[in-house]
Amino acid sequence: MTYIDQDLALAPYPGRGASGPTLQNEIRAVLALLRRRLPLILACALLGGIVFTVFAYTATPLYRASAEISVDPRRLSVLDTKDERRRQEPVFDPARVDSLVETVRSERITRAVVADLNLDEDPEFNGTRPGTLARLTAWITGEAPDAPSPAERRQAAVEAVAGGLSAARVENTFVMEVRFLAETPEKAARVANGFAQAFLRDQIQANSDTTQQAAGWLKKRLDDLAREATRAEAAVAAYKRQNNIATADGKSIDDQALASISTMLTEAAGTTATAQAKLDRVVAVNRAATPDLAVADALTNEVITKVRQQYLETTSRASELASRFGEEHPVVKRLRGDAANMMESMRSELRRIEEVYRSDLEIARKREAALRQSLDEQFRKTSDIGAHQVRLQELESTARTARQAYEDYAQRYIQTVQRETFPVSEARLIAEATPPTKKFSPKRTLLMGLGLVGGGALGLLLGFGVDFADRSLRTRREAAEAVGCDCLGFIPAARDETGRQGAGDPAGQGRKAAPGLAWDHVLRQPFSIGAETLRAIRVAADQAHEGRGVRCIGVVSCLPGEGKTSVSANLARLIARSGRRVLLIDGDLRNPTLTRGLAPEAVTGLADALDGADLGAAVQGSADLSLDFLPATTGGAQADAYEILGSPAMRALLAEARERYDYLVVDLPPMMPVTDVRALASSIDAFVLVIEWGATSRELVADALRSAPVVWDRLLGTVLNKARLKQLKRYGEAPSTYYHERYIKA
Repeated sequence: MTYIDQDLALAPYPGRGASGPTLQNEIRAVLALLRRRLPLILACALLGGIVFTVFAYTATPLYRASAEISVDPRRLSVLDTKDERRRQEPVFDPARVDSLVETVRSERITRAVVADLNLDEDPEFNGTRPGTLARLTAWITGEAPDAPSPAERRQAAVEAVAGGLSAARVENTFVMEVRFLAETPEKAARVANGFAQAFLRDQIQANSDTTQQAAGWLKKRLDDLAREATRAEAAVAAYKRQNNIATADGKSIDDQALASISTMLTEAAGTTATAQAKLDRVVAVNRAATPDLAVADALTNEVITKVRQQYLETTSRASELASRFGEEHPVVKRLRGDAANMMESMRSELRRIEEVYRSDLEIARKREAALRQSLDEQFRKTSDIGAHQVRLQELESTARTARQAYEDYAQRYIQTVQRETFPVSEARLIAEATPPTKKFSPKRTLLMGLGLVGGGALGLLLGFGVDFADRSLRTRREAAEAVGCDCLGFIPAARDETGRQGAGDPAGQGRKAAPGLAWDHVLRQPFSIGAETLRAIRVAADQAHEGRGVRCIGVVSCLPGEGKTSVSANLARLIARSGRRVLLIDGDLRNPTLTRGLAPEAVTGLADALDGADLGAAVQGSADLSLDFLPATTGGAQADAYEILGSPAMRALLAEARERYDYLVVDLPPMMPVTDVRALASSIDAFVLVIEWGATSRELVADALRSAPVVWDRLLGTVLNKARLKQLKRYGEAPSTYYHERYIKA
């Protein structure tokens, strides 16, 4: 008989010089597992495909509409003058667009859309439409679910609408796309446009609030400057009255010098006032809880721009993770800490700007002080002009400076008030959402593909699990590793119940016969796989004990029902067919299945031979073969089977049988349920262990052999009985086509 055992050819048995697993062997092992579990994988893939197909054709279709909003990348401060805005370069900040995207997703905008479009009255969003679980519960309990309250409907609508919304910045642009999923195309477009309009209103309102705050601050500052200018001008007038100073067009050279220094002093005072105003503004910004970055230097500062972008990205990431895992997640806490550090970095940079403004103010003051010192020196040089005229010029310079600052802030205040009366937004709608013509989901082809792939993956996992949990013996290599000796081959399982109805089989015992070979299988099909396996047993017996051969062969199994009886009957017939004298002995006194099948009416047998009767009178002969059968007649023998099989009379009987016959084949009881085999083991030359293919575990085989060490020492080999030949290829076993064809039709 020819076998192709890939596993045996690829790797040695454990303990026989194995060099360890290789990548090639692992790959082949995985391929072998796939081959074994291919039906399960295909079944799971088909089931997954069917489930996802049913879902794809029964799920409610959804449509997605999108609107596009353009954002002005330049953000200007309401405190900048017209000249300052003309000199500034636009600040391109993609992080601002990302911040506005988060604004679109905010709950405030979502609630505004729900209120504007009355979505809390729409069953698609307000939770009044019962789900599958709710309908099933109502059907089981017979009670309709309670109707949600208006607040619950509103909250459910907010959550559902937020779930259908998606907003993102178009890559490398200052355009963001607002998309919404709904059950109808018109509703999807309406809600998407509702989000765009709500966002634009929110931006206009935000700009209006900012302008209003700036106008209030400017108004307060303007009142202070007005009082300062009035006091300075009043001081000039009072000084003139007190000292009777009159002005004239003609001036001396010293007067011109004094006038020039006074002019420079005026400019220096103006610079000082401007620096003071900037410092006041940045100080107010730094004292605020959330710093307003609408400061000229802050907008052009690369550090603040970079850190602010990182801050927005970090807070966005933290919010996303918090919505999924909660605020207590370690990553969320770390991101919150990073965001706080970034905010502190921006505050530090603003404080640095404050120090720069403070330095500019100090420089301006020093320059003003220097000019005043120069003016004093010039005054000392021209003391003949008089201290009154110099003092007058100083007062006039102060008055002009105060008046100039007042006029500048008055202009800014007027512009701010105008912007407050007509607020504008830095964003605009460039593409309204239109009802889509095609549904967005479900994508049937994709779902069916995912179902097939997912089902196949599940089948693969189940296959790995089943293969890992399966401890039964299915290959010759597994049997050899479990037992420690060679596996002599396979005996196939019967195709159906008729396969057991051969000559000599037991008939009508009130129970279903176990699948296996007919007891005269070797006579009816001498070239089958089962017959070749039995020939391998005889060859192993003839070659045992250094060529002297084995004359008494015991056939055992671990558990009942593994087919040892049919193997014993066929082995005896196979040897007898070659002309040798064979005695088949039914040694299973507790369950003499062989006797019930071959000699159900026997009145003499093993018990009589042990009591001293002639062996020839106790056996039953065969008409066409040199085969005799010694039945195990029932009676009182079953109760003390162990003592009978281990008795001197039994050993004497076997010795006498060796003199009369060439071979003795003994059908022994199973090893695990009873101890009868141990009693007779020392009288048997060799044993053949019958293992049921795919049913008997390797642990059970090991336990059985440990319980009977004599059997293991004299074991010729094992036989895998009731093998499913169609499945052998899945386990790396492939019997040759000549023998395989007789069973593959099963």
